[in-house]
Amino acid sequence: MILQNTFYRTVSMQDTENGQHLASIALERENQIFKAHFPDLPILPGACLVQISKEFIEEKLQQKVQITLFKNLKFLKTINPDEFPEINICFSYRKNEEHYTASITYSKNEHLFCKLDYLFITQ
Repeated sequence: MILQNTFYRTVSMQDTENGQHLASIALERENQIFKAHFPDLPILPGACLVQISKEFIEEKLQQKVQITLFKNLKFLKTINPDEFPEINICFSYRKNEEHYTASITYSKNEHLFCKLDYLFITQ
């Protein structure tokens, strides 16, 4: 795990009956990434959102994954850790013939921050 326990920590995690996984994470505001992106107005970088989703899937599958294709990548609202110190992640994945598909959303209450849909393979 690259970002887990340094950039964010998992507050809660639960699986639903329909195959979705729900997690709440707390952002580590003092992490160097926030100091660089941006010093006076910290914003969670989109690349970190992708990496966090990848880490959760790897944790569930208990193996490394490689993203092969983004089908949908929408950043809808910036995430400032001062305003949103905790955010929610809802993710699911399923195996097809040659790859997996993943669907992820980041939100907090009525705020929808990001939607990701991508293909990946296990390594």
